[in-house]
Amino acid sequence: MVTRQRPLGDQGDQQRNPGWALLPRPPGRSTAVDRHRRPLVGRERETETLAAAVTALLDGEGRIVEVAGEPGIGKSRLLDQVAVVARGHRVQVLAGRAPVPGSDVPMAAMVDALDPYLPRVSPARLAELRSDHAQLLNAIFPSLRLAGARSLAPAGVPVGARQVRAVRLLLETLAAERPLLIMLDDLHNSDRATVDLLCHLLDAPPRTPLLLVMAHRRRQSPARLRLALDTARQVTRIEVAPLTRGHLDALTDVPLSANQRAMLHELSEGNPQYLSALLAAVPLPGTASELPELGALPAEVDAALATELELLSRPAGLVASAAAVLGPEPVDTGLLTEVAGIATEQVPAAIDELVAADLLRPVTGSGCFAFRHRVVQHAAYLTADAGWRLAAHARALAELRRRRSHPEVQAPHLLRLAVPGDVVAVEVLSEAAAAVVDRAPHTAVRWLGTAIRLLPGTAEPAGQRVALAVQLGRALGAVGHPRAARAVLHDALRLLDEHPSTHRTSATLLCAQLERQLGRHGEAAALLRTGLTPPADARPADHAALALALSAVELTSGRAGQARRWAAAALGAARRAPGVPGAVQAHALGLLAAANHLRGNRAAGGETIRAAALLDATLDAELGAEPESALWVGWSEILLDRFDEAAHHLSRAIDVSPGAASYFPLSHLLCTRTLAHRYAGRLTEAADDCAEALRLASGTQFRELHVAAEAMSRLLAVWTGTEQVGPAAEPDALDVPVSGWPGRLALSAYAETRLALGDAASCLAVAATAGLPDLEPWAQVGWYEMLTRASLVEGDPDAADEWAQRAYEVAERLGRPGRRALAASAGARVLALRDPTAAAVAAWAAADVLTRVGMPLEAAHAHTVAARALVADGDRDRAGATLRLAEELFDRCGAGLFARQVHTERRRLAGASGGARRARRQGGSSALTRRETQVATLVSEGLTNRQVAARLFVTQKTVEMHLSHVFTKLGVTNRAALVRCFHLNGLAPAQSF
Repeated sequence: MVTRQRPLGDQGDQQRNPGWALLPRPPGRSTAVDRHRRPLVGRERETETLAAAVTALLDGEGRIVEVAGEPGIGKSRLLDQVAVVARGHRVQVLAGRAPVPGSDVPMAAMVDALDPYLPRVSPARLAELRSDHAQLLNAIFPSLRLAGARSLAPAGVPVGARQVRAVRLLLETLAAERPLLIMLDDLHNSDRATVDLLCHLLDAPPRTPLLLVMAHRRRQSPARLRLALDTARQVTRIEVAPLTRGHLDALTDVPLSANQRAMLHELSEGNPQYLSALLAAVPLPGTASELPELGALPAEVDAALATELELLSRPAGLVASAAAVLGPEPVDTGLLTEVAGIATEQVPAAIDELVAADLLRPVTGSGCFAFRHRVVQHAAYLTADAGWRLAAHARALAELRRRRSHPEVQAPHLLRLAVPGDVVAVEVLSEAAAAVVDRAPHTAVRWLGTAIRLLPGTAEPAGQRVALAVQLGRALGAVGHPRAARAVLHDALRLLDEHPSTHRTSATLLCAQLERQLGRHGEAAALLRTGLTPPADARPADHAALALALSAVELTSGRAGQARRWAAAALGAARRAPGVPGAVQAHALGLLAAANHLRGNRAAGGETIRAAALLDATLDAELGAEPESALWVGWSEILLDRFDEAAHHLSRAIDVSPGAASYFPLSHLLCTRTLAHRYAGRLTEAADDCAEALRLASGTQFRELHVAAEAMSRLLAVWTGTEQVGPAAEPDALDVPVSGWPGRLALSAYAETRLALGDAASCLAVAATAGLPDLEPWAQVGWYEMLTRASLVEGDPDAADEWAQRAYEVAERLGRPGRRALAASAGARVLALRDPTAAAVAAWAAADVLTRVGMPLEAAHAHTVAARALVADGDRDRAGATLRLAEELFDRCGAGLFARQVHTERRRLAGASGGARRARRQGGSSALTRRETQVATLVSEGLTNRQVAARLFVTQKTVEMHLSHVFTKLGVTNRAALVRCFHLNGLAPAQSF
């Protein structure tokens, strides 16, 4: 039923019964829910629906409202909220709750609601009831003592039917005196008489102003009640939905990162009750696939779930405890029978009871069952006695071993049963951790920590301890504890000094990765160099792996020459080693190509092609084991302006990366694909990758990549228009280690952001800290082009000319078409100040090359440069068409900021054409006021708005206003065109000032 909604407190309806007029809320009115609970969060839609029902009640219109939802979702809180609203408007509110099954009180929920109120009802009002009805009601409500009651039972009418009709008439009588709200909660526990009454009220609703709110869990409600609700014609239905991720902060005082918020929302399924239990977990699980380590449940959650579990029969309780011991994962009935320790024939009935109670739910497509939520499983686990639980774990482990189940299924039981020296348990826990580390690294950390503690105290093999330490270090790094992981690996390396082992290479590689993660590139390089001086019998494959890692350290640190040397050494070792996968050779070739590109070697294209061919021939499993091969092949393709090929190879590696344990290469892959998408003009995809890289870097304490991803994310937000651009604020503090490509990427993105926000001075200041002369040629071209733009904004054409010339010289040496076109676009910006015709031609040529190499965003900027030059040259028609093309390109790239700017410029140009004709008819500057002429003259002399304001002793806003009028009157759209207009048309100089 569609309900009419009107704000409470609307006094405009003159047809309302004056006895039900809205009264002001009594001052100081408060309830327990106001004092002791948080404000209701995320229930605006539901609250509005209930408020509309209260408004209708005050208008004399009765309704029935169904409130349904999962256990713990907040139905009772919603009823509390509507009670507060209704009492605030002097509605009589009665609340009742159906007791747990087993109560012998008929119509228990209605009795609970009405019985305390009935003694206060006017006897005169109750006297209106018929005597036969009075007798029936006296029998139902203990507090009711109606006089003159006597039996007038019609023949053949069951007592239950007469009781239902009598209660309905009582409700109508009570509501006739005063608007009445009756709230019945937990109706899934309803007795048969309550169901009869509710079905009758749904079929024949009361005719007086009565609002009946019925709350229940649909899964557990009697089938007859569900059918009556579904077929009733006049029911307002409210399905209390899960809360959204954005509501979590309002429900907890614990500060949550975006990653934790997403994970908790997924784990809790948006249920406030489950969320409160998960927030008590220490530490919080790392991903939604983790099994949270829950301890004692919050008192409110514990009481609610204990009530459900206490109602079970003994066989059902044992099966629930057995399912809890087996964990939250789905279990089959055979395993439940073994662990519960009851007769096989008792299990089906127990499962039926648990499903009817909505504690267990059947898993679609299998014969298995699972708890409705992990919190429910934990509550069932806690209700079992500790000794019984241990025996159940032992029975479960024995049966799982008999079935030869996977180690990860056995591991949770071994955690509780294994004792030091149990080498079989150590092996099982190690295998189980290896199986889950990619999807549940926190779990792997617990299992590996237990395995190390179980190792024999003496005479245990050092190799096994080192192997476990390497596993533990990898898992600790994945859960964001790089320092703890580094400590574990350092202990393992010290042990290897005393007991040489084949695990040295893997321990060295992982330790070097952790040093890089902590920003200690020098320590990483030193560690790898030490590993590269092994005994004479060292394997070529180990030498190749260490040399590849050292080459990557050198390259990301800005030492392309050293990187090239070690990449060549790795390639030679890989070719000598038997059975080395093609991905390793592709890795070495990609590093070699990237290093050569960055040094400006024009012959490096062949290395990139060979590396890409090797990568394409690599199987997914090999690529998953060596994902960094695609990273460096992708980088070398970006440096060759092959952005689509780079995105393809990077995407393949991202898709086959195992998971959490591959966080280090995966973070780099995502950041690199962000760049590929950005240059290819796919800003939305770039922003998505950047957000994922930021999540990974944040969760793993990867500081350098976190800073880089954060800076790129802000830049993309500004460019796409998702972050509104206002007046430039004070520059944010940028604590970035400039060494290495992540730091340089962060600085570049930060400088671009400041420029996009209109703060060219900050952009230039950031560039002064970037060490531009020491950068690779490819990066220098981008910086110099950006500085050309910043200098022009600052009103310094000489500096802009110098930066553009530097961009041209470096790009010519580099020989890459995209870099040369980018430099040409910068040169056209400066050229437009003195020769707009030549500037337009140069900008068009740059745009053509940029389009051909697949850089549409830069091509759109070049078209904008050409259009502005055409305006300065007086060719407004071609300028408008060129601006339209630039706007289309910006839209296609998702660059909302630039699209809006060009659109505004195009509209101004269209409006300025008429202004230009009027200016020419009026003699040029004669159309300008005295102050406008002063501003225009100073601007034509190269002064910035700030400088003009200082010269004229006015505000910068006043200068901007006058300059806008000048543009309109002279038919120009930018400063360059204004300068040309003054010089070519001989407009009058400013008067003295």
